Amino acid sequence: MISTTSFFAFVATLAYLVAAVRIAQGIASVPDDSDGSAVPHDRLARRVALGGIVSHAIALWPSLFVGPDPFAPDLAITLSLAGLITIAMFVIAADLRWMDQGAGMLVLSLTSFAPLVPVIWTSPPAVTLSETTIHLHATISLAGYAILTLAVFQALVFSWQEFRIRNHRPSAALSSFASLETQERWLFQWVGLGFFLLSLSLISGLMFIEDILEQHLVHKTALSCLAWAIFGTLLWGRRRYGWRGQQAVRWCLFGFVALAIAYFGSRLILEVLLDRRWYPA
Repeated sequence: MISTTSFFAFVATLAYLVAAVRIAQGIASVPDDSDGSAVPHDRLARRVALGGIVSHAIALWPSLFVGPDPFAPDLAITLSLAGLITIAMFVIAADLRWMDQGAGMLVLSLTSFAPLVPVIWTSPPAVTLSETTIHLHATISLAGYAILTLAVFQALVFSWQEFRIRNHRPSAALSSFASLETQERWLFQWVGLGFFLLSLSLISGLMFIEDILEQHLVHKTALSCLAWAIFGTLLWGRRRYGWRGQQAVRWCLFGFVALAIAYFGSRLILEVLLDRRWYPA
Protein backbone atom coordinates (compact mmCIF):
# COMPACT_ATOMS: atom_id res chain seq x y z
CA MET A 1 0.00 0.00 0.00
CA ILE A 2 1.28 3.45 -0.88
CA SER A 3 2.49 5.53 2.05
CA THR A 4 1.08 8.95 2.91
CA THR A 5 4.37 10.61 2.01
CA SER A 6 4.48 8.91 -1.40
CA PHE A 7 0.84 9.80 -2.05
CA PHE A 8 1.41 13.51 -1.49
CA ALA A 9 4.60 13.36 -3.56
CA PHE A 10 2.66 11.90 -6.50
CA VAL A 11 -0.08 14.52 -6.05
CA ALA A 12 2.52 17.30 -6.09
CA THR A 13 4.12 15.98 -9.28
CA LEU A 14 0.73 15.68 -10.96
CA ALA A 15 -0.21 19.23 -9.93
CA TYR A 16 3.04 20.66 -11.30
CA LEU A 17 2.55 18.87 -14.61
CA VAL A 18 -1.06 20.01 -14.91
CA ALA A 19 -0.01 23.60 -14.25
CA ALA A 20 2.75 23.33 -16.86
CA VAL A 21 0.30 21.93 -19.44
CA ARG A 22 -2.17 24.70 -18.64
CA ILE A 23 0.49 27.35 -19.32
CA ALA A 24 1.57 25.55 -22.50
CA GLN A 25 -2.02 25.55 -23.74
CA GLY A 26 -2.24 29.29 -23.15
CA ILE A 27 0.93 29.88 -25.15
CA ALA A 28 -0.19 27.58 -27.98
CA SER A 29 -3.59 29.26 -28.21
CA VAL A 30 -2.13 32.62 -29.27
CA PRO A 31 -3.44 33.40 -32.79
CA ASP A 32 -1.01 33.97 -35.63
CA ASP A 33 -2.25 37.54 -36.09
CA SER A 34 -1.68 38.47 -32.44
CA ASP A 35 -0.62 42.05 -31.82
CA GLY A 36 2.48 40.88 -29.95
CA SER A 37 1.27 41.54 -26.43
CA ALA A 38 2.23 38.93 -23.88
CA VAL A 39 -0.36 36.38 -22.75
CA PRO A 40 -1.71 37.26 -19.29
CA HIS A 41 -0.53 35.04 -16.49
CA ASP A 42 -2.81 32.07 -15.89
CA ARG A 43 -4.30 32.30 -12.39
CA LEU A 44 -5.64 28.76 -12.50
CA ALA A 45 -2.17 27.41 -13.32
CA ARG A 46 -0.75 29.29 -10.32
CA ARG A 47 -3.45 27.92 -8.05
CA VAL A 48 -2.81 24.37 -9.21
CA ALA A 49 0.94 24.90 -8.71
CA LEU A 50 0.22 26.26 -5.22
CA GLY A 51 -1.70 23.09 -4.44
CA GLY A 52 1.31 21.11 -5.62
CA ILE A 53 3.56 23.15 -3.34
CA VAL A 54 1.34 22.33 -0.33
CA SER A 55 1.36 18.61 -1.20
CA HIS A 56 5.12 18.71 -1.78
CA ALA A 57 5.68 20.34 1.61
CA ILE A 58 3.49 17.73 3.33
CA ALA A 59 5.51 14.96 1.65
CA LEU A 60 8.80 16.45 2.88
CA TRP A 61 7.62 17.40 6.37
CA PRO A 62 8.32 14.04 8.12
CA SER A 63 11.83 13.85 6.68
CA LEU A 64 12.68 17.39 7.73
CA PHE A 65 10.94 17.93 11.06
CA VAL A 66 9.80 14.58 12.49
CA GLY A 67 11.93 11.95 14.19
CA PRO A 68 14.94 11.80 16.50
CA ASP A 69 17.17 13.75 14.05
CA PRO A 70 15.14 16.66 12.64
CA PHE A 71 16.45 18.68 9.73
CA ALA A 72 19.02 16.13 8.64
CA PRO A 73 18.16 15.94 4.91
CA ASP A 74 19.99 13.39 2.81
CA LEU A 75 20.88 14.20 -0.78
CA ALA A 76 17.53 13.02 -2.17
CA ILE A 77 15.58 15.15 0.31
CA THR A 78 17.83 18.13 -0.39
CA LEU A 79 17.23 17.84 -4.15
CA SER A 80 13.49 17.63 -3.57
CA LEU A 81 13.58 20.59 -1.19
CA ALA A 82 15.49 22.66 -3.75
CA GLY A 83 12.76 21.89 -6.29
CA LEU A 84 10.07 22.92 -3.81
CA ILE A 85 11.73 26.27 -3.11
CA THR A 86 12.29 26.89 -6.82
CA ILE A 87 8.63 26.35 -7.69
CA ALA A 88 7.51 28.42 -4.70
CA MET A 89 9.75 31.25 -5.93
CA PHE A 90 8.18 30.95 -9.38
CA VAL A 91 4.65 31.31 -7.97
CA ILE A 92 5.74 34.46 -6.09
CA ALA A 93 7.46 35.77 -9.23
CA ALA A 94 4.34 35.14 -11.31
CA ASP A 95 2.27 37.19 -8.88
CA LEU A 96 4.83 40.01 -9.06
CA ARG A 97 5.06 39.76 -12.87
CA TRP A 98 8.80 39.11 -12.59
CA MET A 99 8.88 36.06 -14.84
CA ASP A 100 7.66 35.08 -18.25
CA GLN A 101 5.03 32.40 -18.78
CA GLY A 102 7.43 30.40 -20.94
CA ALA A 103 10.04 30.33 -18.20
CA GLY A 104 7.36 29.29 -15.72
CA MET A 105 6.35 26.41 -17.97
CA LEU A 106 9.98 25.23 -18.02
CA VAL A 107 10.26 25.55 -14.23
CA LEU A 108 7.13 23.50 -13.61
CA SER A 109 7.77 20.82 -16.22
CA LEU A 110 11.47 20.24 -15.54
CA THR A 111 11.11 20.44 -11.75
CA SER A 112 7.86 18.48 -11.55
CA PHE A 113 9.54 15.21 -10.58
CA ALA A 114 11.41 16.72 -7.61
CA PRO A 115 8.78 15.42 -5.13
CA LEU A 116 9.41 11.87 -6.35
CA VAL A 117 13.18 11.89 -5.87
CA PRO A 118 13.04 10.72 -2.21
CA VAL A 119 10.37 8.16 -3.16
CA ILE A 120 12.39 6.41 -5.86
CA TRP A 121 15.87 6.94 -4.42
CA THR A 122 17.12 6.74 -0.85
CA SER A 123 20.56 8.27 -0.48
CA PRO A 124 22.88 7.73 2.52
CA PRO A 125 21.77 9.55 5.69
CA ALA A 126 23.31 12.93 6.35
CA VAL A 127 24.82 14.23 9.56
CA THR A 128 22.32 16.12 11.71
CA LEU A 129 22.64 19.90 11.47
CA SER A 130 21.77 20.70 15.07
CA GLU A 131 22.76 24.37 15.28
CA THR A 132 20.22 27.04 14.35
CA THR A 133 22.90 29.06 12.58
CA ILE A 134 23.67 26.09 10.31
CA HIS A 135 19.97 25.79 9.53
CA LEU A 136 19.97 29.46 8.53
CA HIS A 137 23.04 28.95 6.35
CA ALA A 138 21.43 25.96 4.62
CA THR A 139 18.20 27.88 4.05
CA ILE A 140 20.02 30.86 2.53
CA SER A 141 22.04 28.54 0.31
CA LEU A 142 18.99 26.72 -1.03
CA ALA A 143 17.09 29.99 -1.55
CA GLY A 144 20.03 31.41 -3.50
CA TYR A 145 20.25 28.25 -5.59
CA ALA A 146 16.50 28.35 -6.30
CA ILE A 147 16.60 31.99 -7.41
CA LEU A 148 19.58 31.38 -9.68
CA THR A 149 17.71 28.38 -11.09
CA LEU A 150 14.90 30.75 -12.04
CA ALA A 151 17.50 33.02 -13.62
CA VAL A 152 18.70 30.12 -15.77
CA PHE A 153 15.18 29.27 -16.95
CA GLN A 154 14.62 32.95 -17.75
CA ALA A 155 17.94 33.00 -19.64
CA LEU A 156 16.91 29.97 -21.71
CA VAL A 157 13.61 31.56 -22.72
CA PHE A 158 15.36 34.85 -23.51
CA SER A 159 17.98 33.03 -25.60
CA TRP A 160 15.33 31.12 -27.58
CA GLN A 161 13.29 34.25 -28.17
CA GLU A 162 16.30 36.28 -29.32
CA PHE A 163 17.44 33.48 -31.62
CA ARG A 164 14.01 33.27 -33.30
CA ILE A 165 13.80 37.01 -33.79
CA ARG A 166 17.38 37.41 -35.01
CA ASN A 167 16.97 34.61 -37.55
CA HIS A 168 13.59 35.90 -38.74
CA ARG A 169 11.66 32.84 -37.59
CA PRO A 170 8.45 34.30 -36.20
CA SER A 171 5.81 32.14 -34.57
CA ALA A 172 2.59 32.63 -32.72
CA ALA A 173 4.29 31.51 -29.51
CA LEU A 174 6.62 34.50 -29.68
CA SER A 175 3.63 36.77 -29.28
CA SER A 176 2.91 35.21 -25.89
CA PHE A 177 6.25 36.25 -24.44
CA ALA A 178 7.23 39.58 -22.98
CA SER A 179 9.57 41.81 -24.97
CA LEU A 180 13.30 41.07 -25.06
CA GLU A 181 13.99 44.18 -22.99
CA THR A 182 11.60 42.99 -20.28
CA GLN A 183 13.00 39.45 -20.38
CA GLU A 184 16.52 40.80 -19.99
CA ARG A 185 15.52 43.02 -17.09
CA TRP A 186 13.94 40.06 -15.32
CA LEU A 187 17.06 37.98 -15.95
CA PHE A 188 19.37 40.47 -14.27
CA GLN A 189 16.94 41.00 -11.42
CA TRP A 190 17.11 37.29 -10.62
CA VAL A 191 20.88 37.13 -11.06
CA GLY A 192 21.34 40.15 -8.77
CA LEU A 193 19.12 38.71 -6.04
CA GLY A 194 20.70 35.27 -6.35
CA PHE A 195 24.19 36.78 -6.20
CA PHE A 196 23.26 38.61 -3.00
CA LEU A 197 22.03 35.41 -1.34
CA LEU A 198 25.03 33.47 -2.62
CA SER A 199 27.28 36.09 -1.03
CA LEU A 200 25.44 35.70 2.29
CA SER A 201 25.74 31.93 1.97
CA LEU A 202 29.52 32.08 1.49
CA ILE A 203 29.97 34.52 4.38
CA SER A 204 27.81 32.47 6.76
CA GLY A 205 29.52 29.27 5.60
CA LEU A 206 32.90 30.59 6.72
CA MET A 207 31.61 30.45 10.29
CA PHE A 208 31.52 26.65 10.17
CA ILE A 209 34.86 25.93 8.56
CA GLU A 210 37.33 24.70 11.16
CA ASP A 211 39.45 22.38 9.05
CA ILE A 212 38.57 22.60 5.37
CA LEU A 213 40.34 19.33 4.57
CA GLU A 214 38.98 17.34 7.50
CA GLN A 215 35.44 18.57 6.82
CA HIS A 216 35.76 17.65 3.09
CA LEU A 217 34.78 21.15 2.01
CA VAL A 218 37.58 21.96 -0.44
CA HIS A 219 35.73 21.19 -3.66
CA LYS A 220 32.39 22.62 -2.51
CA THR A 221 33.99 25.84 -1.29
CA ALA A 222 36.15 26.28 -4.40
CA LEU A 223 33.26 25.68 -6.82
CA SER A 224 30.92 27.93 -4.83
CA CYS A 225 33.52 30.72 -4.93
CA LEU A 226 33.94 30.12 -8.68
CA ALA A 227 30.18 30.44 -9.20
CA TRP A 228 30.15 33.61 -7.08
CA ALA A 229 32.98 35.06 -9.18
CA ILE A 230 31.19 34.21 -12.45
CA PHE A 231 27.91 35.80 -11.40
CA GLY A 232 29.74 38.78 -9.94
CA THR A 233 31.65 39.25 -13.19
CA LEU A 234 28.39 39.07 -15.13
CA LEU A 235 26.83 41.83 -13.01
CA TRP A 236 30.00 43.93 -13.22
CA GLY A 237 30.18 43.46 -17.00
CA ARG A 238 26.54 44.46 -17.30
CA ARG A 239 27.12 47.65 -15.31
CA ARG A 240 30.53 48.54 -16.76
CA TYR A 241 30.26 47.39 -20.38
CA GLY A 242 26.55 46.84 -20.90
CA TRP A 243 26.80 43.07 -21.41
CA ARG A 244 23.56 41.63 -22.71
CA GLY A 245 22.09 39.03 -25.04
CA GLN A 246 23.82 35.72 -25.59
CA GLN A 247 26.93 36.85 -23.74
CA ALA A 248 24.89 37.34 -20.58
CA VAL A 249 23.14 34.01 -21.12
CA ARG A 250 26.46 32.16 -21.41
CA TRP A 251 27.85 33.69 -18.22
CA CYS A 252 24.64 32.84 -16.40
CA LEU A 253 24.76 29.21 -17.55
CA PHE A 254 28.44 28.81 -16.66
CA GLY A 255 27.83 30.20 -13.19
CA PHE A 256 24.86 27.93 -12.59
CA VAL A 257 26.74 24.81 -13.70
CA ALA A 258 29.53 25.62 -11.25
CA LEU A 259 27.01 26.21 -8.47
CA ALA A 260 25.04 23.02 -9.19
CA ILE A 261 28.22 20.95 -9.11
CA ALA A 262 29.26 22.67 -5.88
CA TYR A 263 25.94 22.01 -4.14
CA PHE A 264 24.95 18.62 -5.50
CA GLY A 265 27.71 17.15 -7.67
CA SER A 266 30.36 17.31 -4.97
CA ARG A 267 27.88 15.98 -2.41
CA LEU A 268 26.91 13.10 -4.70
CA ILE A 269 30.53 12.03 -5.05
CA LEU A 270 31.33 12.59 -1.38
CA GLU A 271 28.29 10.99 0.26
CA VAL A 272 27.15 8.38 -2.25
CA LEU A 273 30.36 7.23 -3.92
CA LEU A 274 32.92 7.84 -1.14
CA ASP A 275 30.56 7.42 1.85
CA ARG A 276 31.87 10.52 3.60
CA ARG A 277 30.24 13.63 5.02
CA TRP A 278 30.87 17.35 4.95
CA TYR A 279 30.44 17.61 8.72
CA PRO A 280 32.13 14.68 10.47
CA ALA A 281 30.32 13.35 13.50
